[in-house]
Amino acid sequence: MADSFTIHFSVGGIPKEADCILRVSTYTYQFLCRVSGSDLIIEKDDEGTLRVLEADPGNSKNPKPEPTLVRALIEEMERILH
Repeated sequence: MADSFTIHFSVGGIPKEADCILRVSTYTYQFLCRVSGSDLIIEKDDEGTLRVLEADPGNSKNPKPEPTLVRALIEEMERILH
């Protein structure tokens, strides 16, 4: 997998895309994705399920992502990774 890539998915029939960067550490990895003006981190939780976190939750300039967008992004990432 490349260090940076774009994911194409849809939310309610509306096409969206997320520009992502793979970040690898010693024992884990995460993806930093920019979608619809929001910077999001996608990583596995303790149970191995993908979760999405805001990259900078204190930054008021980073708009809160809509829950439907987050769910669609997780579903697409799970499809790609599995």
